[in-house]
Amino acid sequence: MTNLVIDIGNTRTKVAVFENNQMIDFFAAELVTLPLLKDFLRKYSIDNSIISSVSFSKREIVYYLENNSNFIEFNAQTYKGLKINYETHQTLGKDRIASAIGAIEVMPNSNLLVIDIGSCITFDLITKDSTFHGGNIAPGYYMRLKAMHDYTAKLPIVTQQIPKELIGKNTKEAVLFGAYWGIVFEINSFAEYLREKYPDIKVILTGGDAHYFENSIKQCTFANSNLVLIGLNKVIESIIN
Repeated sequence: MTNLVIDIGNTRTKVAVFENNQMIDFFAAELVTLPLLKDFLRKYSIDNSIISSVSFSKREIVYYLENNSNFIEFNAQTYKGLKINYETHQTLGKDRIASAIGAIEVMPNSNLLVIDIGSCITFDLITKDSTFHGGNIAPGYYMRLKAMHDYTAKLPIVTQQIPKELIGKNTKEAVLFGAYWGIVFEINSFAEYLREKYPDIKVILTGGDAHYFENSIKQCTFANSNLVLIGLNKVIESIIN
């Protein structure tokens, strides 16, 4: 059985093909068009497909998948293996749900803090009984850098990178280090606080910017930038099987 999973984020779209629960192909782009998707899929016969989108899905892509595969509409009710303890299901991002499902798939029967570092940073708590308890949302790395430039008169725009020092020696370093280490300390402190209640909690980093931080987060148990894709494939498998 061959599954196509698509994760449409704020700045990038990820597309993956799974066979027997293994990702066998993958690509990512800022914009995925139907011709680009068709070209990618030429060598595959897709049985099932699913899309997670933070905003909306391109109707032409959805229409194509509906007519060329068993297309699964993904929402908070699609997957029955995750209990959602969240007041507003309708506003809960599909990517956060899929990421939680993916985290459970790679680390089952565990208390988990899933931290998705992308345009925003989401902190989500999932307990070992597969309950999603909600979480927090904070500005992402690039958003912090851009906000300091946009909302001040003279602070420069700085590109994302991994600092080698803690203390900035010039204004560009001060902006960069402040954004970067602020995120590191925020994540470590949040994990330490939750560890008081859940001593065995595992911290998973994911998201497009996780690679900047995975070696700086002392609380990190595991890093996987494709949790959403893994979660979406799990949703397909749970429905088909």
